[in-house]
Amino acid sequence: METLLNIYNAYIVNILDILVLAIVFYRVILIIKGTVAIQIIVGVLFILGFKVIARNIFHLKALSWLLDSFWFAAVIIFAIIFQTEIRNVLARIGGQVWGLKAKIRDSYVTEIVEAVEDLSASMAGGLIAIENEIGLKNFAETGISLDANISKELLLSIFKNKLAPLHDGAVIIFNDKISAAGCLLPLNHDMSVKIFGTRHRAALGLSEVTDAVIIAVSEETGQVSVAYKGELNKDISPVRLRKIINTNGEALKSK
Repeated sequence: METLLNIYNAYIVNILDILVLAIVFYRVILIIKGTVAIQIIVGVLFILGFKVIARNIFHLKALSWLLDSFWFAAVIIFAIIFQTEIRNVLARIGGQVWGLKAKIRDSYVTEIVEAVEDLSASMAGGLIAIENEIGLKNFAETGISLDANISKELLLSIFKNKLAPLHDGAVIIFNDKISAAGCLLPLNHDMSVKIFGTRHRAALGLSEVTDAVIIAVSEETGQVSVAYKGELNKDISPVRLRKIINTNGEALKSK
């Protein structure tokens, strides 16, 4: 037993330490990949390298002291800059711990897909957010609470009447219920993103701060798009849409 303990302390604990750190860094990189956060990290690494050179090679004491002082404020700066990413990570961990992943029964998935098909054919426009592990209660509270069973007719009555007060907002679905309609979603403000209009910016904006599957139907073209984890996927067929909903968005990884 003592020999095993010595082996653990000398080798295994170091391997585990490196493995855990590697997994943590890998997950962080996956989360911030393609965002402005990666550019900020590159800038931080540049400052760190500059500090090492200033202190150990050129022996610039004043500059080294100034760069050392920067790291005292770095924790607060990072917390502000990465607040969205930090919130997403903690929410996903909490959802996995408490088993909050949503699951919609097949009959209701059919109702959603058929409603989206009808909206696409009639170019009525629509915005449907399907909750996953990260709760959408804050966004649901901006609309009208329904707590109604999912039905094609109800979805069409909300979106096809362009004079209806709920037409321009989003419908939020959790499990087998339409929890709210007429909801306001956060907009994506990246002007370099080539997307159609406010619905698509809202879909992409919500996908950046939650893991929801957001379906957007264009009024101009009838095209069906799905936003998931910061990406907007266009020209989604009914068959693929059904698969996306059934897999909580994971089907989008295999394009």
